[in-house]
Amino acid sequence: MNKRAAAEAFKEYKDFISRVDLLCERIRRNYGQYMACTKGCAGNCCRIHLSVFAVEAVSLAVGLQKLPRETIAHIRRRARHTNSFGPCPLLEDGACLIYDCRAVICRTHGFPVFTEYRGHRSVGFCLKNFQNLTAIPDDAVIDLAWLNSSLAAVNRRFVSQMDLQLPPGGRFTVAEALLMEIPDFVW
Repeated sequence: MNKRAAAEAFKEYKDFISRVDLLCERIRRNYGQYMACTKGCAGNCCRIHLSVFAVEAVSLAVGLQKLPRETIAHIRRRARHTNSFGPCPLLEDGACLIYDCRAVICRTHGFPVFTEYRGHRSVGFCLKNFQNLTAIPDDAVIDLAWLNSSLAAVNRRFVSQMDLQLPPGGRFTVAEALLMEIPDFVW
């Protein structure tokens, strides 16, 4: 493992997250009056145990290490007793226990997302959002192809520098990320 290159690739991920956050903040600033997503929302966003790329898994593991020991133990206990059909092990009292380190899908869920599949174009979003608009403005829509291809590219560069044992499919569940041993150097 090239520690310096791995750290640079991880920084690239953090920079990408900053761009995603700025995009989401701009949409919320311009269209927040049409968005119902808030802490404690009873929607389905966190009710599903998702999988994440390796770079996101390491980010979750690093974020977990910044918490008090008792909180780490509590979260890991939850992660060990979760399954893929249950809620995210980080969901507690309607909020994410490590919100600042959440994955890209968590950051963008509920926002209008443009997809194209086999020539069919659509914009999906949480049905609680944008209820009083006849159409979603173009500048409120996130291009899922850009989001996924950018994240995949960052992840490829990160994985190429790491000595990570990837699970089948190359993705980790959130619980696996919370239980992983992070590299022995500080990011």
